Amino acid sequence: MLEATEVKVLAKHIPEGLTRGLRNYWYPILQSEELPMGKPVALQVLGESLAAWRGADGRPNLVRDRCPHRSIKLSVGRVLDGDLQCLMHGLRFNGSGKCTLIPWEPENCAIQNEVTLPAYPAQELGGYIWGYIGDAQAFPPPALETQVPEELLKPDEFICFRLRTEVWEANWLLSIDGSDGFHAVVLHTDSQAVNRTLTQGSHAEVPLEDRRMKIIRTSHGIRGVSVDIHGDAINHGHFMDDVKGDRFCLPCLTTSPITPKPGVAPYASRLWQFPQDEQHTMVVRYLAWRAPDQAARDEATRIFNTVAAARLDKVNQEDAFAAKAMGDVIEARSSEFLLGPDEDVVKVRRLLHLAFVAQIKKKERIDIAEGALAYPT
Repeated sequence: MLEATEVKVLAKHIPEGLTRGLRNYWYPILQSEELPMGKPVALQVLGESLAAWRGADGRPNLVRDRCPHRSIKLSVGRVLDGDLQCLMHGLRFNGSGKCTLIPWEPENCAIQNEVTLPAYPAQELGGYIWGYIGDAQAFPPPALETQVPEELLKPDEFICFRLRTEVWEANWLLSIDGSDGFHAVVLHTDSQAVNRTLTQGSHAEVPLEDRRMKIIRTSHGIRGVSVDIHGDAINHGHFMDDVKGDRFCLPCLTTSPITPKPGVAPYASRLWQFPQDEQHTMVVRYLAWRAPDQAARDEATRIFNTVAAARLDKVNQEDAFAAKAMGDVIEARSSEFLLGPDEDVVKVRRLLHLAFVAQIKKKERIDIAEGALAYPT
């Protein structure tokens, strides 16, 4: 029999429960425009049904999507005076989960204090609605500003382009596995590679059967470089120089520094992959350019519109297809034969395992290290 502090392991680096996600972290659960005033929104995060709405002050609120009275979804209700009203019997709740009205009882009656529902901290920053999904009393949430990349805090120095949020048919652990630093030159062989002529939108003129890969080490981890049969490099868009920050940060953020075409300014691709439930991954991505003046902003906008947006759309489709093709996460992990370049994948798996077990055994939350979210120089 397992002791209370022991954790059952389903496969290597997958303790029971991790497939449903890491709680007690901030997640970008909605884009700002997806949460209008006056209307609740239903969403599924970390296997939990949630309802979000904006209060009278415009700030986001987040609660469990079940009325504690008779369990109807609160997300089908109404927003009145900044509170969320149950569609069926009219009970109202504020952003703290406190009942503010029972229509057939006197105002501020004692029973209101007993009719409560779980609520989660929520904030708006950088064009996203962030939710702290977990136990805020046991694990007090850190300031959101310390958990996001610097460009979201410095709109005068950077320009960001948000891609649409996607849902992939795969467990989040498999989705994160697929963001390693050397899969791109094979899986994205046509969507990323461009030839030496720098012609807009062109692809490398090297037949697929003549392409190979060279593994190199950078300050940002293992990278795969696309080469031809003679070992000559094919441009693939990935930034090879040393960069600041970590490639992967808790709870689920992968950063890829990219040069979309030779000779143009690099940008950072920020990618969050976290569970909607055990079979579906929410995928949130934006691109960020350092742009201290209008000329840099105009150039970043041009590159995004003419090169990066279409490329990333295709890349997301290919990554989603590959993640789904891995099948069941336990079967996939139990059947694999890891090779040398997988060392960074193993590091990420260990980190997720450690962070999950630390909350259970040590009752502590592993925070993001200072500087880990830095923008590539």
